[in-house]
Amino acid sequence: MHLRLRSLSLCLLAAGAVAPAQAVYVNPNGTGQALIYPYYTVNAGQQTVLSLTNTTDRVKVVQVNFREAYNGRLVLRFDVVLGAHDAWNATVAESPGGTAGIPVLALRDDSCTVPQLAYWTNPGGGGGPWQELLPYDYTGNNADGGPTAYARLREGYFELVERAELVGDLAAAANQRNCIRFEDPNAIPSNGGVRAPGGGLRGSFAIVNVAEGTILGGNATALDGFSTTPLYRSGQEPLLFDTFASPNAGSNDVSAQVPVNGRMLNLLFPANRKVDAISAVLMTDRLLGDVTREPNVGSNSEWVVAAPTKRFHTDAARQLTQLAPFTSYFNTQHAQASCAGFAAALHDRDGRAIALNYDPAGSPPANQPPPAALCHAVDVLSFAPTAAATPVLGSTFGKTLGAPSPAAEAGSLELTLGLTGQVRSYLPAGTTGPGLVGLPVVGFEAVKYVNANAAPGMLANYTLARPLGATAGCANAAGAAAACP
Repeated sequence: MHLRLRSLSLCLLAAGAVAPAQAVYVNPNGTGQALIYPYYTVNAGQQTVLSLTNTTDRVKVVQVNFREAYNGRLVLRFDVVLGAHDAWNATVAESPGGTAGIPVLALRDDSCTVPQLAYWTNPGGGGGPWQELLPYDYTGNNADGGPTAYARLREGYFELVERAELVGDLAAAANQRNCIRFEDPNAIPSNGGVRAPGGGLRGSFAIVNVAEGTILGGNATALDGFSTTPLYRSGQEPLLFDTFASPNAGSNDVSAQVPVNGRMLNLLFPANRKVDAISAVLMTDRLLGDVTREPNVGSNSEWVVAAPTKRFHTDAARQLTQLAPFTSYFNTQHAQASCAGFAAALHDRDGRAIALNYDPAGSPPANQPPPAALCHAVDVLSFAPTAAATPVLGSTFGKTLGAPSPAAEAGSLELTLGLTGQVRSYLPAGTTGPGLVGLPVVGFEAVKYVNANAAPGMLANYTLARPLGATAGCANAAGAAAACP
C-alpha cells in the first residue's frame, strides 16, 4: 500500500453515523473525534509543527489529511496509531534532500503509521523519516483548473480524524510499537479488535521561523459527536466519505448543535445533506478581531481564514451537497477561485469608524477575484500594502483590506461574511430548525513586531497568535437574516 490513496475524502462526512439522539458540535474544551488545523506553511523560511495527543487510556487509529489552500484538494493522507496517552508530533518543512520546492512531513516519533515508514519518501537515515507532499490530486486526470505547480503544496490546512479505537491484540501491538501488525490496513476492521471512535483527541500547531527566532500558533478546532461506528469498510480501501448507516434503524438524520446568542440550537439535516451538519457547526455570521500596522514599532497583523468544508460545496467535480452557503464553483465565475463577499467595518482605538478604500481603479477585471471576498480554502487577510507575499506569514494567498481613511494604525475589525451588496449567503434549513447566514470558517490572527533597537546593533522579532471572535446568525426561508427561534 502506498501514500497515493484514493483522491476524494470526506473526513467529516462520518456525520452519517450519528444517531438522532446525538449531535455534531464544536467541543469548547478542545478535545474531540476530529481536529481541524487552520493553516500550514513552509513559505518565508518557516516550518509548521503539529502536535496530536490521545488524552485517553484507549488506543486510537487517526487519519491524517493535508489539503492545499486553493480548492482543498488532498496532498497527503495516511493513518497514525496512537497508544494510550500517546503524543504524536510532526513538522511540515522544506525538503532536506528531496525534490526542490516540495515540502515534506518529517517525523521524530515512533508511533505506528499506515502505510509504514518503509514506504515513505525517506524511511529513515539522515534527518529521520519524511514524506513529500504529493500533487497527484490536482494534476493529470484530477486537474481542477487551479495551478498544477509544486508551489501549490506549500500552504494549506489539515484535518485529523479518529477512525476507530482498538482493543485486544491490536491495542497491545500499538502500545508495544509492533507496527508490523498494521501493515495491511484492510485486515484491521476484520480483526474484531475495532470499536467506534471515542473522542478525547487534542491538537495544537506552531509556525516557526528559526532564522528570525519567531513562533506563533494555536489549538486545533475539535469536533465531537459525529460517529458511533468505526470508520472502516472491510475488504476495501477505507475511505471516510463512505455513507455510514445510523445505528438507530429508521432514521439517518444528522443533528448539529450550534451556539447562537448564548443558547444552543439543535438542527437536523437529512441523509442527503449529512455534510451540512459539519458546515452548520462552523457557520459564522461575523468574524471579530484586532488589527495593527504601526511603522514606528514595526508591527503588522493578518488574519488566516480557512473554510474546511468549502470543497464539499464548491468543488464541482466532487460536490457532496448544494452550493450554498457559497455562491460560485471553483474556477468558474472567478479564475482559480470561488469567491464569497464580505463587508469590513474598522474602528480605531477611539471607536471612530474608519473607511477601507479598495483598489481605486474600481472593479477587478472580468473573471478575477474581487477585493472584498474570501476566494479559497484558505485566505490570509493582510493590512499591509499589496505585495507578492504577506509580511507576517509570507503567504501568497494574501488579500489586502484596503487603505484606511482617515489613516489609522490600529483598531478593531468586524467582517460580515457572505455579504455581497445587500445579499447574504446562507446555509439552507434542514429537517428542523432555521437556516444560518454567513460562511463555515475557522481562523486566527497573527501579529508580528520587529524591534530594530532591542540593543545596539541588535534586531528582535516578536510574534503572537490569537483566535478570532465569531458570532452565528439565523436565516429565514428566503435566506435573509432573521431572529433565531
